[in-house]
Amino acid sequence: MDGNEILKDVKKSFLVFRNGIISDTLRKAGMPYKVIFGLQVPQLASISRMLHNEQLNGMDNAELTTVADMLWKDREVRESRLLAPYIYESASVAIDKAKELAADIRTREEADMLAFRLFKRLPYREELLSELEAAGNTLAATALRAHLS
Repeated sequence: MDGNEILKDVKKSFLVFRNGIISDTLRKAGMPYKVIFGLQVPQLASISRMLHNEQLNGMDNAELTTVADMLWKDREVRESRLLAPYIYESASVAIDKAKELAADIRTREEADMLAFRLFKRLPYREELLSELEAAGNTLAATALRAHLS
């Protein structure tokens, strides 16, 4: 199954779990996305488990990175951005890639998800933290520091 098919299936899952009340609340709070399904972390984790068990099972790290990148680059859909860190394999994310992801963070929620699901698992997490702080990326650095404590 290719990445576009997986992305379509993921969006169908988002629709299944859609929560209009949360979606409306986030939209009124000024979230910068065009599409907000209103999913919560347990629902994203459930979708991630389903993906890993069914569609991503057997993919190598490069293929997983491609799928995660597709989700991360879907900048206008909140849940795509929050699901991407579940898909990245820490063993295949180089420090330059981690800094690229950190530089593209749009919200505190994205920063927290990246820090919790990916950055804290990286073998160079302390070096990444130092580089994020030196670059003035306070969103990513604060989230990573919180999850390393």
